Formats: sequence, C-alpha cells, structure tokens
Amino acid sequence: MNKFYEQFITKDYGTLPNAINIISKAILLIGILLISIFFIGGIFMAIPLFIAFVLIEFYLSKNFLEYEYEYYDKDITISKIIGKKRRKVIGNIDVKSILKVSNLNSLSKDEKVIRCTIKGLNLKEVVIFVNDKTGKKVGYLVGLDDELLSILKKDNPTLFNYI
Repeated sequence: MNKFYEQFITKDYGTLPNAINIISKAILLIGILLISIFFIGGIFMAIPLFIAFVLIEFYLSKNFLEYEYEYYDKDITISKIIGKKRRKVIGNIDVKSILKVSNLNSLSKDEKVIRCTIKGLNLKEVVIFVNDKTGKKVGYLVGLDDELLSILKKDNPTLFNYI
C-alpha cells in the first residue's frame, strides 16, 4: 500500500505578496509600453523601470517563501515556493537511505545544511542527512508536523524514534 502525505509550511503574509506582484507586473508593462512607443528614447526611460522590476522580484524571492513536503511511498520531495508563484524542487529524500537525523544544536561546523523551513513555527525542526547525487553528505533542515513525524517513525524507527 502506498502512503501519501503533503505538508505545506507557510505563514500569514496577508495580501502584501499579491500587491507587490501586481505592482511588479505593472512596472514591467509600463517599461514595455515606453519602449514600444518611443523605441530608442523609451529604452532609456525604461531602464529605471526594469531595474525596479528586478529589485522587486529579488525582494519577493527572499522575503516570501513557503515550503512543501510531499511524502509518497518512502520518498520525500521538498519544494520551495518563491513569492507565491514559482516552485523549485530543493531535494528528494529516500527514507531508506537517510544517513543521520539530528537536532540543529548538535551539528558540527563543517556539515552543510539547507534550510527548508520557516523560522518561528510550531514544528519539530530536525536535520536529515543524505548523500546527494555527487556522493557528498548534505543535510536538510525540515520542520515536521506530528503526522509526518509519525509516518517517518514507522518507516525508519532507528533514526526517528530518538528525536
């Protein structure tokens, strides 16, 4: 029997991301209109608008993050949702090939960790270490809710029962 569970990690940003996204698209549209109407002169007028567009998109990508963990048949796919519009798969974790599970406090300085959770939420934060495609050990800092933690305890009790 295949198990499926989906955990979505977000916090309430309100309507701010949508408003910023609309402003960003409006700035881009105005820049394109300036270029199409005034061509050469429009290019020079549109440069500050395109710079503003890039800065707004950068701001969205750094400040409005959400994460999704999809568990399906002993495999976890971690996705990052950027600015409520773009999705990027960060990694896949095969529960059977997990090397180590530890708390954030017990990490050594040379261990590489990728943050895959939002600070300040009421979740159990653990670091799951696996080998990546190149064979290097990498850790994913994840925030697990009670349901996903119980699924992982059943699938790999030797690693998850002690956290």
